[in-house]
Amino acid sequence: MSYRQPQGLPLHRLRANLAVKFVVVVAGFTALTLGLTAWFSYQSYRAVYLEHQHAKVVILAQFVASISPDRIFSYDFVSLHSYVRELSKTRDLTYAYVVDNKGEPLTAYLDKTDPLVMTAIRAAGSEDIRKVVAQINQLPEVFSVSAPILFNHESIGSVTIGATRRFVDDELDRILFWNAVAGIALVVLLSLGIFLVFRHNILAPTQHLIAGARRVARGELREPIPVASPDELGQLAGSFNEMMHDLDQSNNERAKALDELRDLNRTLEIRVEERTRAIEIVNIELERLALYDALTHLPNRTLFQDRLEHVLKTAEREPEPFAVMLMDLDRFKEVNDTFGHHTGDQLLNQLGHRLVATLRDTDTIGRLGGDEFAVVLPATNRESAVRVAHKIFETLKQPVQLETMSLMVSASLGIAIYPEHGSDASTLLKHADIAMYQAKQSKSGHCIYDKELDTHSPRRMTLMNDIRGAIDAGQMQLYYQPIVALRNGTVRGVEALARWTHPEKGPIPPDQFIPMIEQTGLIKAFSHWVIDTALRQWSIWNARGINEAVSVNLSMLNLQDREFPAALAQLLTKWSVPPHALMLEVTESAMMSDPEHALDTLNHFQSLGVDISIDDFGTGYSSLSHLKRLPVNEIKIDRAFVKDMRYDKDDEVIVRSTIELAHNLGLMVVAEGVEDVETLNLLADLNCDLAQGFYFGRPFPAERLHLIGEPQLVRPILEVKRS
Repeated sequence: MSYRQPQGLPLHRLRANLAVKFVVVVAGFTALTLGLTAWFSYQSYRAVYLEHQHAKVVILAQFVASISPDRIFSYDFVSLHSYVRELSKTRDLTYAYVVDNKGEPLTAYLDKTDPLVMTAIRAAGSEDIRKVVAQINQLPEVFSVSAPILFNHESIGSVTIGATRRFVDDELDRILFWNAVAGIALVVLLSLGIFLVFRHNILAPTQHLIAGARRVARGELREPIPVASPDELGQLAGSFNEMMHDLDQSNNERAKALDELRDLNRTLEIRVEERTRAIEIVNIELERLALYDALTHLPNRTLFQDRLEHVLKTAEREPEPFAVMLMDLDRFKEVNDTFGHHTGDQLLNQLGHRLVATLRDTDTIGRLGGDEFAVVLPATNRESAVRVAHKIFETLKQPVQLETMSLMVSASLGIAIYPEHGSDASTLLKHADIAMYQAKQSKSGHCIYDKELDTHSPRRMTLMNDIRGAIDAGQMQLYYQPIVALRNGTVRGVEALARWTHPEKGPIPPDQFIPMIEQTGLIKAFSHWVIDTALRQWSIWNARGINEAVSVNLSMLNLQDREFPAALAQLLTKWSVPPHALMLEVTESAMMSDPEHALDTLNHFQSLGVDISIDDFGTGYSSLSHLKRLPVNEIKIDRAFVKDMRYDKDDEVIVRSTIELAHNLGLMVVAEGVEDVETLNLLADLNCDLAQGFYFGRPFPAERLHLIGEPQLVRPILEVKRS
């Protein structure tokens, strides 16, 4: 910008005092007028320039704020810093910095060439932008403009730009000085020219920039800002247009990326939903596998224990009894060994469904493992528990129909009552297990826990200690029960049964002391004593002319004793007893526990000439292939099928089929458990050979058998019974 010096008037024309005074007055008036005009022009120019400067700073702040979100989200702080550094081309900018929504600076610019900035740095004691800006803003010649950084109408930071008025003041001072020197006319013309130039070159481009900034704020990026001149504002407008173009492309790319992201999110949501459903299915299956038995789908041990604990807590809050049952299938191992595990699994599965249908909805039945089932009956006393046990056994009476066969199933069931038999789950289950074991030993079907029968009870421990000396002390005695031929009513023989009379506790039932003998390892000595005593008694009867056979029961452990056949031969020789006078009774389950070894032992017995009887026939699962290989002479039908055959057609069918099977194989048949004449007559009609039971007489000592012999009829036996 250039200034022309006004030409002064020639002095030769100022001659007269009036003219001088006029000139002085005019000059003074003109000078005053022009001075006032110059001052007014100065103030007007300063206000316009400051407005322009403020508008420019506002535009720059808004522009930087509008381009910052993309750079912030893309972590392109280098580009953001470059944009801020571009602002340094504007000389009146003192500082500029961008912060996030936590107030942490993202980028900053300080014009260290400005003395004000250096003074503020020294006053702040560091170059920390926040401290320096705080010092700069205290200066009156500095003003600042802030613009928020928005994304989706939410603030994510701000842009602050500071500018100094010092350049404006310096420029105006120079203009005022030169206007005063150049003259009134030039000042007026120059001021007018400056005003026109300012309006055309500054205000118009600034207005275009403001309008462009407002369009950017509204997201309208397609309409460029007119470039009126190649000056700084024109270059700024061009840069602004380039930035709008880049921002528009960036927005398009971002919109495309957002669309792709939405598609990706939708795909991801679908996959997450599918995976969630799959995980839910897997979790359900895992829970089922963890809490339910895979074969029967009944609660397993873990879930049953949890249900039992729940019932126990309920009973503690509202005192009332409940029952815990443990049930074990009899001779289930024989089913697996004989027919295979697949058949055993089918049997367990069908029994599980059958037991569930027998119980209430509030009851819980679970499979603890193998063939062991457990039941908890809430709000159930002793009597109700027994009724449930009877219902279960009634259910078990029905044959189980499998793929290729029909099996009869029996079970042993133990019952424990809360709080009588225990106040915690572990004790109740333990006592129910003890009761089940007693039911299995006594073949009574079910048994309620009795501490006297507990193998760990003081009484039982005392009996187990006393039994070691019971034989030597003469406390053991053999009783004999007659076996009667149904064809003519004569006594065919007797069965020797051990009895123990304890000197303090009195008679001890066989179902209590026989398991003790097996547990203590005395079965070998005990069996030797039984056979020795029975053979000695036979020799005494033989001397009196009574030579009916005597039957002796063997334990499963006797069949496993390889020395037993030789010891038996020695006893027969000792008492001069012919082998056919001895009948060895072996239970079906004892033989099926180890069929091959049992067959070898029975062949040894046969080679001695001893007769062999299968005891408790029908309660095991021996097949015809096993039965026809066994060297046996007779079978004894278990009392469980005989005692109710008058009322139960299924039992009658089983007895009839067993008799026919035995006769077809050339075997004799003995029916156990005959207690009334109706059963006796029915057995006679079915061509049963022999019978045994309380109807003919209870077991009694040897000295009571003096009436057996002539003519050995049933009636004398009954007379003995009455006496």
